[in-house]
Amino acid sequence: MNLKLVLLAIVLGNVDTGGAQVSHFRLGGEEGLDWEEQTLVNLMADNATTPGALQPLELKPDVNVVAQLRHWTRYRQPIDIDYMEGMPRVWRAIGDVSRPGHVSNPMEFIDGDLETFYEGRDFQANGGLGGIWGEFYTLDMGMQIPADRFRLVPPEGSDPFLQEPYRPNYKFEAYELTATNDRVAVETQQPPQFRSGVAGTQETEYYLPLSDRLASVEQNFEAVIDIDFPLQYLRFFRMRLIPDAPPKFTRYALAELEVFGRGFVPRARWLSTVIDMGGLVNIGKVNFGLSTWRRDGDQLKEVADVGAGVNIELRTGLDDSPTAYNSFNDLAQPVEVTKDVYSRLKPRVWPWDPPAVGWQGLITDDTNSWSFWSPPVRQTGQRPRVPKGQYIQLQIQLETDELWDFARLEWLEIETSPLLADRVVGEIAASDQLSPDGKVSQVPAGEATEFVLDLRAEFSAEQLGFDAVRLDLPSAGKVTGLEIGHELTAAEPDSVVQRDAELVLYLPSSLGPEAENKLRLRLETSVFGASDEFRAEVFSRAGGSLPQAVEGGDASDELGTDQLRVLVGSGSLESVLSELEIAPAAFTPQGDGINDEVAIEYTLFSVLDAVEVDVELLTLDGRTVRTLSGGVQGAGRHVLRWDGRDDSGGIVVPGLYLARIGANIDRGKVVRFGTVAVAY
Repeated sequence: MNLKLVLLAIVLGNVDTGGAQVSHFRLGGEEGLDWEEQTLVNLMADNATTPGALQPLELKPDVNVVAQLRHWTRYRQPIDIDYMEGMPRVWRAIGDVSRPGHVSNPMEFIDGDLETFYEGRDFQANGGLGGIWGEFYTLDMGMQIPADRFRLVPPEGSDPFLQEPYRPNYKFEAYELTATNDRVAVETQQPPQFRSGVAGTQETEYYLPLSDRLASVEQNFEAVIDIDFPLQYLRFFRMRLIPDAPPKFTRYALAELEVFGRGFVPRARWLSTVIDMGGLVNIGKVNFGLSTWRRDGDQLKEVADVGAGVNIELRTGLDDSPTAYNSFNDLAQPVEVTKDVYSRLKPRVWPWDPPAVGWQGLITDDTNSWSFWSPPVRQTGQRPRVPKGQYIQLQIQLETDELWDFARLEWLEIETSPLLADRVVGEIAASDQLSPDGKVSQVPAGEATEFVLDLRAEFSAEQLGFDAVRLDLPSAGKVTGLEIGHELTAAEPDSVVQRDAELVLYLPSSLGPEAENKLRLRLETSVFGASDEFRAEVFSRAGGSLPQAVEGGDASDELGTDQLRVLVGSGSLESVLSELEIAPAAFTPQGDGINDEVAIEYTLFSVLDAVEVDVELLTLDGRTVRTLSGGVQGAGRHVLRWDGRDDSGGIVVPGLYLARIGANIDRGKVVRFGTVAVAY
């Protein structure tokens, strides 16, 4: 069935107000689309145990995890064009895509079928490359699992030519099992170079163990190798088989490599197919039902206070593929091709493969037609800030901190509504540099600056339009002017509502298909980071519709930035940390409600990522009496308060104290000092 028709069939709770309509796209539960039918990638998510719900995979001691996982692919560096990080992999030796002597396909060893196996006599452990010692296979589970057992299983039955039973005649005499969670170490391992041996032979230790040894057996008597180890979270397993007559195995038979464990996986990831909403829409709140559970013996109990939850991300697109496939032109420059064409090109396996016509290039996200993933939605009712789109894709991650706890996503619902305008474009500039060099305004850090924000809307006849603008400023600010109309004319807003750095301006009249389509806002605010974006959206007070994001672009001829981002001029950044402002200079922490606390204020500048901040109160001879933690903070104005008590809770003696603030940044710790007087 066409997905558009399916979507229309399951829209719930439509509200028609003033010609606008809010619809609800629903997954799971009793009335939503089936999780399985909308699955593109399922990495350890279970949508079968509880009908209509999504939860992390639970490992059972008697169930082979390998056979439960989807999307297995071959090689350490997979050539499958649909591969993405987190999919399980299996490879022989170091995992080269092509190497002489690869007589077995390791995919046969993880398919859960004892009828698919490799067997041979006088099997060359090194694939015919000289004196390489041993035969080894690596399983990448994709993500960590709580594992406690590994099994190597030979085939059943007998050799068809010699009529020798595979078990126990084809057992391996010695083996070693290692494991790790270090993905970078595994993916960057390189084999040692061959070295010349006696009489022109070549020798090397080709085997590379992983960091944690789980088992090492020099004399094995069992056909089925069954290895138990303490329960632990692991991702990579490497099984090494050691020849009984180096460098050959007298007999070789291998059918399955199996992994077992107990408990719930710490992370499960589910990625939806690309979902066609039937036309361009605005995205509203993400609502969902979430319950948390604990395994208690044979029973599952619903519990409230557990370290388990969900992260939901969403992205929107203008076409049906969020992925860009690239080849090369005659100048070795990337050129985008369709997925079908890409699949027929030569894969670039080795570093010396040419970036040339006919060869595969990079696979990347299509950032021209698709948005970035939204910040994670962790609480029901949150609205992801994503632009309009006809297509959406969902990414869900279920997480738990405890082995026997998990979160279950019962259902998920996304609000959508038709566009208020075909497009709302905005650009920002400092009022004293409307057309700056480089098409971006550079302003002083932390100083109040006047900005001009121009908006231009494009409408179709049936669209509702808007009469309000919501702004997320870099810091608290104010509106200093409003102009509306094709020929901009000063106007008074109906009202302005402000909460911290969020500002909502209600227009005196609507902008719509039959009204003006341009407006200019004059704003005053400060920028503390190295760069910042003025986020804006428009909405209608009439209700029955969802806000629409303002896109950066060419909104007017007077402004020359074509974007909503500004930079802080490098010359204004003397430090990431301002001098301290301490008020009152002297305080009396005696519990009478008057001057019982001192406020220590400071500003962080040019902080791209949040940094850790703390304030120490010291005596004049350098002894620390109290440490105040600001936690992790971003750019902007901050305040910490001291109540005059030391770290043990006692009131400090009267006198002069030093306040030392430190901000931990990449270049080290930046420190500033101030003084505080305590009196009674």
